[in-house]
Amino acid sequence: MKKINLIYIVLICIFHISLHSCKNHSNPEKNKAPIPEQVDKENTTLTEKEPKQTKYPTLNIKSNDRINSPIEIKVNSEGVWLANEGELGWIQLIDDKGNELAKGILSADGDWMKSGPVMFSTTLTFDSKNIKTGKLIIHNDPGEGDGDEAGESISFEIPIIF
Repeated sequence: MKKINLIYIVLICIFHISLHSCKNHSNPEKNKAPIPEQVDKENTTLTEKEPKQTKYPTLNIKSNDRINSPIEIKVNSEGVWLANEGELGWIQLIDDKGNELAKGILSADGDWMKSGPVMFSTTLTFDSKNIKTGKLIIHNDPGEGDGDEAGESISFEIPIIF
């Protein structure tokens, strides 16, 4: 009698294990590693995935804002750019002919050694006589070093009006 009970227990355990192992493998898509290409189901052609979007910090200046000298530029790192020794990067003010009118370093307004958003600022002083348009170019500070030691250099532009 004990031998029969033991056989039943073993059979129930085997059934239980096989049931759970089938359940984990029933959806092969769930366990599949992501691939760099997707199949377009309508056309059955391969299409590349969209490239990863680079995130940028936010500024107190928006596209086509009118600015005057001096102007304080405030940047919220949004936690997407890392600071290096209390500096987030630097800003150039360029006129419509490509001349640099001003440059400033984005320095932390407070504690920069924390996770999440940190405010950085700089004041630009410039002469914009006879100039109508230009752009701000915001550059990150990727850090020092070669190759993998330094981060990725990132910059973006904002058109402005004088």
